[in-house]
Amino acid sequence: MDRQRIGLWGTFVFAALAVVGMAVQVYLIGGFIFGQTGWLDTHKDLGMLVHLFYILTFLSALVAAWPNWRATAWPFALAVVGSIQAFLAGGGDVGGDNGALHAFHAALVPIVLLIALLIAWRAYTSLGMGPSRRLPASPS
Repeated sequence: MDRQRIGLWGTFVFAALAVVGMAVQVYLIGGFIFGQTGWLDTHKDLGMLVHLFYILTFLSALVAAWPNWRATAWPFALAVVGSIQAFLAGGGDVGGDNGALHAFHAALVPIVLLIALLIAWRAYTSLGMGPSRRLPASPS
């Protein structure tokens, strides 16, 4: 397996793990909001792991795209916007004085999710696993 294919696999796996991790985080914060105790700590711990997936997605894309750095624009955007989104939650106090920061943190979730989905889909199709782009044969 060559360097580009290994990088594409890493990009796909880490972007997909970020998407799954974000979905689980939404579930966990929902449980916390509706009274489940202890779910907030799990949400925070998983958030650190998901943030790591953003960074690993970018690093894998660098390996896959070398030296075509333009191909790493979306993974770079995921790392930057995902890091901003993650650090806005750094206070840990869901309500109170940090309420506005947490609202902005939550507003960035769909953007980060869409970027991660786009990256995962592009890596998936680049690996040759997506739908064929060939046009159907014309009737004779």
